[in-house]
Amino acid sequence: MFRSLKLASAVLMAVALLGFVWLSASTPTQAAPTADPTPLAFPDQRDAASTAVHWLIHTHQNDDGGYSNFSGGANLAPSAIGGTLDAVLAMASVGYNPAASFMGRNTPIAYLQANAPALADYVAADGGQAGRALLALTAANQDPRTFGGYNLVLSTTAQLSPTGQLNATTAYRQGLAILGLTAVRETIPTSATQWLIDQQQVGGSWDDGFGTTDAVDDTAMAIMALIAVGEATTSTAIYSATTFLANAQTELGGWGYSPSFPGQSANSTALVLQTLSALGEDFYSPTSSWAVSGTTPISALLSFQSSTGAFQTDFGQGPFDDFYSTVQSLPAVTGKAYPLTSRRMAAQAAVSCLASLQDPTTAGWEQFVGSGPNAAGTSRAIQAIAAYGGDPAAPMWVYSGTTPLDALESFTPVYLGSGRGGRVGIVAQGVVAGGGVVTNFAGFNLPLSITTYLSPTGEYDHTNFGYFAHGEALLGLLAAGEMPAPVAISYTSQLDFAALGADSAGIVLNALAQAGVKAPSAVARLAETQLPTAGWGYGEAANANSTAEAAQGLVAAGHNPFAPSWSKIVSGTLVSSAEAIISQQQPDGCWPNLFGPGNDPFALTDAIILLSLEPQWFQTAVYLPISLKP
Repeated sequence: MFRSLKLASAVLMAVALLGFVWLSASTPTQAAPTADPTPLAFPDQRDAASTAVHWLIHTHQNDDGGYSNFSGGANLAPSAIGGTLDAVLAMASVGYNPAASFMGRNTPIAYLQANAPALADYVAADGGQAGRALLALTAANQDPRTFGGYNLVLSTTAQLSPTGQLNATTAYRQGLAILGLTAVRETIPTSATQWLIDQQQVGGSWDDGFGTTDAVDDTAMAIMALIAVGEATTSTAIYSATTFLANAQTELGGWGYSPSFPGQSANSTALVLQTLSALGEDFYSPTSSWAVSGTTPISALLSFQSSTGAFQTDFGQGPFDDFYSTVQSLPAVTGKAYPLTSRRMAAQAAVSCLASLQDPTTAGWEQFVGSGPNAAGTSRAIQAIAAYGGDPAAPMWVYSGTTPLDALESFTPVYLGSGRGGRVGIVAQGVVAGGGVVTNFAGFNLPLSITTYLSPTGEYDHTNFGYFAHGEALLGLLAAGEMPAPVAISYTSQLDFAALGADSAGIVLNALAQAGVKAPSAVARLAETQLPTAGWGYGEAANANSTAEAAQGLVAAGHNPFAPSWSKIVSGTLVSSAEAIISQQQPDGCWPNLFGPGNDPFALTDAIILLSLEPQWFQTAVYLPISLKP
């Protein structure tokens, strides 16, 4: 497509100052890379994301866990809601957990919770700010409807005016508000979308509200918002806006604040890259129509990253590592558009599906489609509810005075009558998750029962067809607070991990890690068996069951299965194991039965547990570039 660069405007410096406002369009001008750019500091998007997050935390996180709006480094200025939300969104976008402590520090999520009234005021003051908060919290696996005791979603929807504006005066802010509401799966009023469309300029762009009628950032945000609410890519509004972005692209492959100003910036390039992702455009191939002389939009963005991991800006005195360039670039480094996939929202829908599959007669669940409610299915459902943070004894799960734990107790005698240690372990895990007494449940002392099945060689169950049952027995003992027998630990730790499937490797790794035994061979086996789509399964198709077992094992062993190091690059996009499974989720929140009609309760319960995992920050080595890891 034809691309042009307009002459610089006399108002360049005025707009540059406005670019410092975090909710306004990003830094308007920046020195462009040279015509013969140096090699990218981190050409692999996973390395780029990891090192950028590492820089962000080490250099800018304050002791209280927050981030300032304008600061040259940690503890140089007070933490603020806006800066902290930016950092949370950046961290979460690449799979890190802003609610987990790094090197003993307070966390960004803890800062926001401690300042919940200020966050609520911040959200209520401006629709764009509200949208940013919803985007950040959902990406960070938090629920904005209950965060800090406030319903931030209700506060956002309450800002809708008769004109359709969500307390927003610019396309950028209106777009953020709409995207935030789509992130929490709210229905967007037609008036809100129409107001945004009505602000479009004749040339396809949107105004930034400060006199720049061809603002790239506002245009990119508006397109993402329209795509998120279902506007067709072939519509007049989207087509003309996309044409504008094509014409605004610089000869070096990126974008600046406006074609009216010289140069390009990491901030604007990042927003346009996300927009191209939303449009389904190829932003990663050298042969793409969006590549300029072989430079793709993603490589143009990565050219702004320094060897420290930070993304840089330049106000005329030379490039320097910049907080805002980094936090605004990180989501784009993943190749994903707003709103980002939220494990919390997916899990919330999955729990609703679980409620629909509960048997109202027994208050229990099936383990497999058509098998009828039993102890295994009910135990797994109880574990899923507890993993999600719910209460299995809450009224929504009780039928005719029968709780899921009551149902499990009624099923247990028959279930254990034909089983060994693995079945007892499955029941024990559900009892613990449901708040029951494992030493006196349905007439059984469950931990003691498991020990009676221990073989002289260290097996709690048959292993001829795999190690699932043995692993469930180990996990049952550990859930009950009992350490497995030394011979069982020894037997398990000496397995030939190279011969194990992902399911077995995951469950064995989970048990050994909880018992305090390291199993690097199991981790290596999971790395080897991970599919190109980022999940685990049989053949080329990932499934929730295998992926959940693998992810639980990795988390127990001190890894983050959602971080860049365990993600795969698929068509320029970083995909985590959770995202691979979420892509299979149906609109009703369920997962389909792959072997016949109906929904699959086995996959569902595993998926809920997977989506509810909360990986911690671990050793500094977790941030090392993938190419440098041992």
